[in-house]
Amino acid sequence: MIESICEKSGFPLDKTITSMEYTGNTSSVSIPLALQIAINEGKLKNGDTLLLYGFGGGLTHAVHIIKWNLAKE
Repeated sequence: MIESICEKSGFPLDKTITSMEYTGNTSSVSIPLALQIAINEGKLKNGDTLLLYGFGGGLTHAVHIIKWNLAKE
């Protein structure tokens, strides 16, 4: 599914972050887990534009494009 989304959107597959290889299928928390992995690996920084795509059973899906900008602690 992820490969198909990248292909159809023109988004490079090598820029995707997933949590599946670490945690298995976690359903609704897959995106937050992937975000945490990206933060831990230093792949996410302020000013980055993110495409967040979630999909599930019953052909449900949702997409958000956001600019990552967190205040410094």
